Amino acid sequence: MRFRRAFALVGASAAILFTACKEPPFAPRWDADWFVPLSTQPIHLNAFFPVVIPADTSGSVSFPAQQQDISGVLGNVLKNVVTDPGRCTSAGALSCDLLTLTITKTTAVSAIDTLFVAPDSSGLTTASPGRVVFPVTLLTTDTDKTDTLYLTQASVAMLQSAGQSGTPLWIQLRGQVSNPSASPLVITNADSLGVNLTATIRIAVSHK
Repeated sequence: MRFRRAFALVGASAAILFTACKEPPFAPRWDADWFVPLSTQPIHLNAFFPVVIPADTSGSVSFPAQQQDISGVLGNVLKNVVTDPGRCTSAGALSCDLLTLTITKTTAVSAIDTLFVAPDSSGLTTASPGRVVFPVTLLTTDTDKTDTLYLTQASVAMLQSAGQSGTPLWIQLRGQVSNPSASPLVITNADSLGVNLTATIRIAVSHK
């Protein structure tokens, strides 16, 4: 009798384990947004303008190209990206996935900058499949600017390819900083452009 009870208990446990390992056809499904910070760094203006920015003068600025590993957990998440635009919250969006870029500045310069995300370092300066080109403009009166860019399907495919292959993405922001005033603008080591970049990836989730 004890043997039969023990055998029945083992059988029941195995049945539960087998069921847990399979996704039942009635499992609930929903979409969830995954927020991912991406690699950036501030642009210190005194590295490009050691003392002053002369009146009515512009100059090029950038931060060095950064690598961003999106393998591992993020690579697995990217396998479940929602690709149907009809499931996006914004009507007419190219995809459900977007980049959010925030630039802050500490001095009265204007800036016309562009963020690039590419599958390799050469893609930062030349067109490549899925490359992200994200322009942002700041007026002299702006202390910060936040903008968003919906990713194209080609860009989403580029992210997925990098995640599955374990190849890091390359990221760089570069552009022009200007002093449009009639007087020179003194630059100190505290003057910089702060750069913050995040990705919001919409993924399909099933609850097992």
